[in-house]
Amino acid sequence: MPEKKEKKKPIFEKVGLVFRNPMRVEILRELSLSSQRPVDLANKLEVERQNINYHIGALKRGGIIKTQKMEVSKEEASKMKGAIVNKVTENGKLKISYGVELTKNGKEIANQFIDPLYEEENLEEEHKNERTIKKGGK
Repeated sequence: MPEKKEKKKPIFEKVGLVFRNPMRVEILRELSLSSQRPVDLANKLEVERQNINYHIGALKRGGIIKTQKMEVSKEEASKMKGAIVNKVTENGKLKISYGVELTKNGKEIANQFIDPLYEEENLEEEHKNERTIKKGGK
């Protein structure tokens, strides 16, 4: 029997996957700012690591986020808590998995849908900071 080819999900299904749960929206917002480790996301969002891992798994399966992979020296890797070494290259560098980041689709969703949701909140924060600076505060 021939292997069944998996169809790519249309973008609207991926958007639905994100908006199915407010925690996923928050995860995407955080990842749109920078790649992060799941434990750091859990701390920032004040939820259990297990909960974050569940949502990260769903977002990975949906092609919204992926594991961040990089090549670093052994010295750098020793400072990166939670890094998983996948391979040692010929030049002695380590190929590691470290945290999660947005895929191309994830970035598009963040730009089109997530960022505008927080635009008003960001503007209010900027105005608040400007008023504070004008008053001579920090």
